[in-house]
Amino acid sequence: MATIDLPEKEAFNQQVVAIERRIEGITRSNNMAGLLNNNFKKWLSSSSMSPLKLTEELDTNNDGIISGDEFASLLGKMTGERPPEWVVELVFSFVNADVKTGIPLNDWMAFLAASGLDIPDELFKEKIEVTGSIGILEEQITAGDEISVTVSFNVDVVAYEFSIIEVNSGGALLDLITPNADMDRPDFDEFQIELSTPGDYRAELRHLGLRLDEHRIVVHPRVEAVKGDPVVEESTPAEEHPHEEVHGSEEGFGAFVTQIENVKLRSEAQALIADSPAFVVECTIQSVSKTLLGMGLYRNGFTAHCVSDDGITMRVMLKPCEVPPQAGERFDSTVSLHDWDVALKQLICLEA
Repeated sequence: MATIDLPEKEAFNQQVVAIERRIEGITRSNNMAGLLNNNFKKWLSSSSMSPLKLTEELDTNNDGIISGDEFASLLGKMTGERPPEWVVELVFSFVNADVKTGIPLNDWMAFLAASGLDIPDELFKEKIEVTGSIGILEEQITAGDEISVTVSFNVDVVAYEFSIIEVNSGGALLDLITPNADMDRPDFDEFQIELSTPGDYRAELRHLGLRLDEHRIVVHPRVEAVKGDPVVEESTPAEEHPHEEVHGSEEGFGAFVTQIENVKLRSEAQALIADSPAFVVECTIQSVSKTLLGMGLYRNGFTAHCVSDDGITMRVMLKPCEVPPQAGERFDSTVSLHDWDVALKQLICLEA
């Protein structure tokens, strides 16, 4: 049997709860699905088979996947005859799996737990402290504006919770649970939100119910332009880059990163960034992603994920351009520092 390496137990239990809810939703509107689910639970209970023994017998080719054919064989043992394919497809839908690709052993074990079997503790990873951070450029916006949100974690997560809470009332305007299947990466996600009602809001990032980070946003009423009113120009580039001093080598940049890595509070990191000069960095681009909604000069631009020549990782928000840079290209330029990603221990910079 292939090696079974389950995530930390609390994360696994969250996955089990998600499968239980999915099964409940499917069986509520499908009587046949409810009958299959009940019969499968009864068979598991009466078989007295352990999850490991059952999985060992099922995963006949040791590929770490429970295929549709392998599961059909199990149902054949339960009923005395091989079931039609639609029955297998229905059961696979309980774990949001496709018969052609099969069920990974991690999901299979979560399905067995949701069906009433006890999973041995030795299969779980030791608990790892998860840290995470919210990346939102704006602190003040106008009602109806969309803003870009990034969330990042120090390790891969099964799912995360993101909420927008009205500070004065404590009511949740938005409350999302996002599984890693819907994330950009298991440790990173980027999406857009729109706040249409003026007020004082708090964005919260949670993992397994534990709050990891927050960000305050003030939403101002939208003032409709009156004919004849003067046009207010956008901020000039000089206003968006207040740091005029430039360190001409990576030595100063590396020393700053070391300093910021040693602070304990995000507020301390942000205070250091607010007083920091601009830096010249010399690095290689690892990947490039679209910046959904940056502010000012960076709106609709790109984000370069870079590694400096002395091994420092950073994200650099770039201005819009017709041809974005590619992975493997050099980025040797001046940047101003914008934020510190606590989870990834990574600076977020702005292209000068």
